Amino acid sequence: MKTPLTVLIIDDETAFSSILSLDLQSDGLYDVRTASSGEQGIELMKSERFDILLLDYHIGTMTGLQVLEWMNEVQSDTPVVMLTAAGTEEIAVNAMKLGAYDYIRKERLELSHLPILINGVYERYLFRQEMKARERARLEEEKHQAAVQMFQTTVRTIAHHVNNALAIIMLRSSSYERMVKKTLDPETAGQFIQLIADLKGQASVIESVVRSLVELSNVVYTNYVTDQNIIDIRKELEKNLKMMEDQQKVAV
Repeated sequence: MKTPLTVLIIDDETAFSSILSLDLQSDGLYDVRTASSGEQGIELMKSERFDILLLDYHIGTMTGLQVLEWMNEVQSDTPVVMLTAAGTEEIAVNAMKLGAYDYIRKERLELSHLPILINGVYERYLFRQEMKARERARLEEEKHQAAVQMFQTTVRTIAHHVNNALAIIMLRSSSYERMVKKTLDPETAGQFIQLIADLKGQASVIESVVRSLVELSNVVYTNYVTDQNIIDIRKELEKNLKMMEDQQKVAV
């Protein structure tokens, strides 16, 4: 069974609001509460959630516009139908500016038409909520993409500088190795050559780690891979980091 829409009627004419309440609740499609003043209506909205608010302009010491202003202050998104009287078109316009979804002249209100009005307003409310949710999701996705792109750019920049430094280390290591072989006796040269080999090994491990980081940033950026791809790259990265740690321990 469809859940009834909860309706709050704020009107200081209790006879009028009672008639609306009884008629709306007669078919079980609406659960109606009434309030005879703006203050009473606000207290109800503080403690309960309503799907639709039918709001009169003259409601005791407050006006319907003041209730709308309060709803804006507390960021209440309950859709409002303003009840107006003849000659109060300006009030209806101001109510719409304050966020009311619709308005209707009380003397022209037909009970048979009221459910159509309420349902139409609620459907518009749901549509707006869906559009807002989509917009929030779009903005979040844009923020996510910007952050990921910044991460990828940063990783690539770091990798570029590290790889350049590693290339220089490897070239100089090879140059020193040739020079050592030419100028030192075999025993002494062998010690230096081993040190150079260790240095090259460390450089290779660093290069592997950097490559894994770049691959991981590419995976995060594209989002077109499976979870298993990410797991495999993460394992490779962890393995390379472990190799680096082990070599550092041996060097110490």
